[in-house]
Amino acid sequence: MGGGKGSTRPGDKRWRRLWPAALMLWLAAAGSGCAPPPQVHLRAEDHYRLAQAYLGRASYRLAEQEIRQALELLPQEPRYFELLALIYQAQGRLALAEAAYRAALQQPKVPPSVLVNYSTVLLLQGRPDEAIALAQRALKDPGYAKPAVAHTNIGLAYLQKDAPYQALEHLRVALEYQPELPEAHHNLGLVYKRLERHEEAIAAFRQALRLRPAYVEAYVGLAGSLLALGQAEAARQAFERVLALAPESEMAMRVRKQLQSLTP
Repeated sequence: MGGGKGSTRPGDKRWRRLWPAALMLWLAAAGSGCAPPPQVHLRAEDHYRLAQAYLGRASYRLAEQEIRQALELLPQEPRYFELLALIYQAQGRLALAEAAYRAALQQPKVPPSVLVNYSTVLLLQGRPDEAIALAQRALKDPGYAKPAVAHTNIGLAYLQKDAPYQALEHLRVALEYQPELPEAHHNLGLVYKRLERHEEAIAAFRQALRLRPAYVEAYVGLAGSLLALGQAEAARQAFERVLALAPESEMAMRVRKQLQSLTP
């Protein structure tokens, strides 16, 4: 069976506590010695691909094991630290994710995706100014292939800073680059909702849901704007979709309370 979210093994908890400090010591010890032979690169890449596959199946323990093995072989490869960060990020372990991103940033030739993915963690931590700075750094890289994602994060950061019109500007740019990016439509809905432009918010949330039918956060936003327009039954249906898609989530707990308030 795959190692899922709740899987543990002896020593895991102690390792997780020590990991950020151990990571820095590891990098210091790695030095700048001779380039490893091609066979080492091949083995490391095999572990990296396995870690990606396990992450895609939410087998976080196995993904972490594989990427650690890749890092033991190539301890200065920023892509490996980035994948480790994404594994932690998927589990909500944001401090460990940040430590891995910081380690990636210490390496030469850091991919711009590291900057943008790190900015996502900063947004989850409520640090919008730092998030904007990192995403803007990524946009300055001529090789960055996903400017829509960077602009989407910048837009959300400005919304966190209570600057909805600046947020709107970046989200519109994001959609010019990638018209079918569900996160951009969702965040656009959040901006319109903040501005109390609820009909536009509903349209944006529905577009996000057309692109990603299981987008729980978009259902929550949609329900809020429907309620603001007095459409209680439609809001109820949106809330019920949240419960169907993520019944054990914290969001579902909040939704149940809101549904109780809608009961006649």
